[in-house]
Amino acid sequence: MKTLRTAFRLFCIAGCLLYGMLEMFFLFPFYSKQRKLRAIQLWSLRVLASCGLKLKTYGNLPKEGQGQMMICNHISWLDIMAINAAFPGRFVAKDDVAKWPVVGYLATQAQTVYVTRNKGTEGNSRKIRHVTEALKNGDTVTLFPEGTSSEGHEILPFKTSFFQAANEAGVPFIPVLCRYPNPDGSSPNPAMAYYGDISLVESIRMIASQPGGTAELYFLDPVPSGADRQEIARHIHQLLSEKQRELG
Repeated sequence: MKTLRTAFRLFCIAGCLLYGMLEMFFLFPFYSKQRKLRAIQLWSLRVLASCGLKLKTYGNLPKEGQGQMMICNHISWLDIMAINAAFPGRFVAKDDVAKWPVVGYLATQAQTVYVTRNKGTEGNSRKIRHVTEALKNGDTVTLFPEGTSSEGHEILPFKTSFFQAANEAGVPFIPVLCRYPNPDGSSPNPAMAYYGDISLVESIRMIASQPGGTAELYFLDPVPSGADRQEIARHIHQLLSEKQRELG
C-alpha cells in the first residue's frame, strides 16, 4: 500500500511540474501580473496536494498590492510552495535553486532573485537594489535569511544583507513561521526537511512516502522598517524562535 501511494504521488508531482513548466512557457507571456500570481498560487496548492499535504495558515495574511518583505525560516523546498499557496510573490533564493530540474526553471520564470554564495560581491549589491525597487513598486518579496535549510527544530542565525532593501524601500517586515508537524502536532516531521546531504530527488521520495500531513504557516504581526538592520533581524529572529518554542 505504501509503495503504491508513493508511486502515485510521485506521478502526480511529476505531472504538476510538467504542467507548470508548460503553462509558464506558453501562457505566462500573455498573463497579467495578477493572473501570473494566481496561476502560481493554484499550481503551488496542487504540488502540496500531490505530496499529501494540506495547507493551514494562522494569523492575518499580508495585504495585497503593497510592498512588504516576508521573513521566513527555511526547512524544505516545500516552503516556497506553501508560501506561494497562501500568498504568492517573489523570492530571494540561493543561486543553486536555478539549477534544480524543472523547479529551477519555474522559479526563474516567477522572477526569483538569486543570491551568490560569495558574500559582499558586487552582483549581490545590485540584487539588493533590484529587490528595493521591487518593494517600492508594491511587490511582496519573501526572504529566507538563514541562508540554508534546517531540520526544523531551531531557527539558525540570520544573514542580514537583504534586510537593507526593506529599510531603503520603507516597507514593513512580515515574520512567517513555517512548520511541518508530525501527526500528533507536537514536533517537526524530519522527513519533510531538505537539508544537509539530502538530495532533491531523495527529499521528494521521502515526502511522497509519508502517510500525509500539513504545511503550517504562522503570520505574525508586521515589524516596521527603519531601524538598524541587525537590530531588526535579531528582533524578528526572537519573535519566530519564541513562536516555534510555543508550538513545540
